[in-house]
Amino acid sequence: MIDREKVIKGLEFTKAMITFNPLTGEDIEPENLNEENKTTYDACVGALALLKEQEAQSVLSNRVCENEPFRYVRKGFCPKCHQEMEWLFNRKHCGFCGQAVKWE
Repeated sequence: MIDREKVIKGLEFTKAMITFNPLTGEDIEPENLNEENKTTYDACVGALALLKEQEAQSVLSNRVCENEPFRYVRKGFCPKCHQEMEWLFNRKHCGFCGQAVKWE
């Protein structure tokens, strides 16, 4: 399986190398890049934004509730769509929007 952190580091490195001018040793502003490098730069920025958006976020208002007498359920709210989730059914992802979540 591909390591998420390695992919993020690779995209950040590629983005940095595109904007680096080896002749002067200075960074080039993204708006001054040629068309091919600008396209690659924009793709790296977009991919990084998507990966960071998919990072697991903590469940809001994580609590244990008693649904029935002596039957306790761990519940919380999705940090993205704010729908109620149960730990039993939504341990890793929200069932409504698909947001990756972590229960603490």
